[in-house]
Amino acid sequence: MRGTADRETLTIYAAEDAAAADFPPRRYRTFAELAAHVDSIVCSDWWAESFPTAPTEVHLERRSRTATFSAACRLEDAGILWFVDGEHWTAAVVCHELAHVATGHDHDARFRQALVRLWRRECGFPAATGLTAQLALRAPTG
Repeated sequence: MRGTADRETLTIYAAEDAAAADFPPRRYRTFAELAAHVDSIVCSDWWAESFPTAPTEVHLERRSRTATFSAACRLEDAGILWFVDGEHWTAAVVCHELAHVATGHDHDARFRQALVRLWRRECGFPAATGLTAQLALRAPTG
C-alpha cells in the first residue's frame, strides 16, 4: 500500500528498493516457480529453526496487474500471500511478504529483523548487508 503507507512502512520500502537496485534479486518466470520456491522456504528446516512459531502452511494467490501492491497476512495456522502478477515476482517481494507471515507483525523491529534474515538466505549476504545499511541510513532520528 505504498500510496497510503505510514512513514515507517515507506522507510522500509525505500530501503528495499535501494538495496534491490544495488543487488538485483532473483526474478521468477512463472507463478508456479514462485509458489514452488515459497513452499521450499516454509517447509525447510531453516524456516522452522528461524521462525519456530510461524506457520508452515502458506497459500499463494495472484492479483491482477492493475493491483498496486502485494500483501500477506498470518492466520492462526497458515499464511496467505497475494502477489501482483509479473512485476512483483521477485525474491525481494517474497522476503517482504514472508517476513509478515514469519512474525505476524507489521513493519516493526521484529519484522525488519525477519526481513534481513530472509534477504540473507534468499538474496545473499551482500544484498542483506546492503538492506541493513539502507535501513540504518533511513532510521528515524530523535
